[in-house]
Amino acid sequence: MAIEAHLQSAHSDEQREERRYAVRRRLRLLSFLATSGERVMIHNLSVTGFLMESDAELADGERLQVHLPERGLTDANVVWQRDRFYGCEFAAPVPAAVVRAAVLRSPGQSPAPPAAAVADPAARAAGDDHYPLRTRALVIVGTSAALWVLIGLAIVLLI
Repeated sequence: MAIEAHLQSAHSDEQREERRYAVRRRLRLLSFLATSGERVMIHNLSVTGFLMESDAELADGERLQVHLPERGLTDANVVWQRDRFYGCEFAAPVPAAVVRAAVLRSPGQSPAPPAAAVADPAARAAGDDHYPLRTRALVIVGTSAALWVLIGLAIVLLI
C-alpha cells in the first residue's frame, strides 16, 4: 500500500541556502549598540551575522545597530536570545574585509560561550571542535613514547 505525501518547507530553497552557512570567525570584540550606547562583546562574526553578549534586554526580532571596525554602524536583527547572549543577523551581508578587520582588532580568541548560549549546532564557529595546543602536544608525545616502547620490546623479543 502506497501513501502519497507532499512535504513543504516553511522557507524557500533560496532562504535556506542563505541561512547559517557563512564561515564564522571567533573573536573578542568590544562594541556598542547605537540606540542605547550599551557596551557589547561580540564573540563570533560572519558576513551574515554575529553572536554577542550584552546586559541589554533585547527581544527576538528587535532591530539594532552595532558598531563594526571599518564599517561603522551596521543594521542587524536579533534572531534568537538565551540569557545574556544574542544571535543577530545583519540586515544586509557585510563585506568579508569587515570581518577580517574585526578579527585583526580583536585582542585574542574568546573562550567558548556557555553551552546554553550555543544550543544551535550550526551557530558554532568552524574551529570550535579543536583541542587546545597543550592537549594535542601531550597526545603526540604520549603516543610517540608508547610506540618507542613497543619498538624496544619487539627488538628485545627478536634478539
